[in-house]
Amino acid sequence: MNTKLLIHAWAIEKKEGKYFLPFSHWIYLKEIVKYYDEVVLLAGCRYLEGEANSENIEITSLKNVSVYELPAAKNYANSIKHFFSYLKAYRSITGITTYYSRYPTPFGWLQRIYGKNKERIIHYVGDPADVTRNNPNFSTLKKVILLSGFSLEVILYRWACKGAKVYTNGHHLAEKLQKKKIPAIPLISSTLNDSDFHFAEKTISPKNANFIYLGYLRTAKGVETVIKAFALYNKKYPDSTFTIIGSGEFEQQLKEVVLHNKINNVMFLGRIENREIINQELRAADVFLFASLSEGSPRVILEAIANGLAVISTPVGSLPIFFEDKKEIVFAKFNDPHDFYKKMVSLATSENKYSTIRHSSYDKVKDLTISRFIETIFGK
Repeated sequence: MNTKLLIHAWAIEKKEGKYFLPFSHWIYLKEIVKYYDEVVLLAGCRYLEGEANSENIEITSLKNVSVYELPAAKNYANSIKHFFSYLKAYRSITGITTYYSRYPTPFGWLQRIYGKNKERIIHYVGDPADVTRNNPNFSTLKKVILLSGFSLEVILYRWACKGAKVYTNGHHLAEKLQKKKIPAIPLISSTLNDSDFHFAEKTISPKNANFIYLGYLRTAKGVETVIKAFALYNKKYPDSTFTIIGSGEFEQQLKEVVLHNKINNVMFLGRIENREIINQELRAADVFLFASLSEGSPRVILEAIANGLAVISTPVGSLPIFFEDKKEIVFAKFNDPHDFYKKMVSLATSENKYSTIRHSSYDKVKDLTISRFIETIFGK
């Protein structure tokens, strides 16, 4: 029997007839295609007018993959006007044996209507409601409007879960679904290959400690919190540094925070998709800082630990369940630069604590590879 998978999950870019995905999505796809004869990407498509982003990966090498193009949308509200394009897509694509949707991708619940008697997989990778509620930059009115506007999508996805295999990135998402009587299997999301693991013995000096962040530059990621925490640390230790890798709609505002507060030694490297370069930057640092407001199982934490860093993070998503505070990770309070600062000083001034956390966390993640992660979801 020919197996054919429909993936309703990611946006894609197109240039001169070729399709491109960010590395973090391409590496998932590269593993997924091993399990099916054909794979169809149902994806919002952005057409590139200039040079294609060389950081992104062309998917032509994956011979059993085709793309069904949908109109590109910046956010959920913008995608609503394209709803009938999604309907047409689900009606048009035939021969599908397995449907896979990633929540909160818009309208992924359509799989229940068009995938009757087929294998269906719904994968919860985040919680927009959580992000909205915890965002300090949103007024109460804005939160109410956003939550109300997305509530129907939430309900329809839960409806679509009936009869589907449901997975979640992190235990807290699974627990929320289980309260709604939806059985869900929690996973630890990973994009790690064997070459991503690297542990070198090293010491940390509080005077010239190197801190780093990797991820999107959005309000919900809490990057402003760790920048302000670093400002306090750098005032005490002027030779310390903070490297920020990533891009997003909050990037310019974050740079203005650095300039306005005259914070020294903060370096914005922008978006980097090349895994080797990312690993080099991580391995040159000492401590990974992460102040996100809501996550499933943040894979950047695993990437940092796999490269031998100690991590200070908010107790977000599955982290408090998977990692032990002060033994394998250091937890700091949400939206609290002063608490992050205290944890940064405490970690950088205790060689024993720093070494223990690095070794313990590395031992914990060394078997969390992408091949095992994908096999759990798609393996027969």
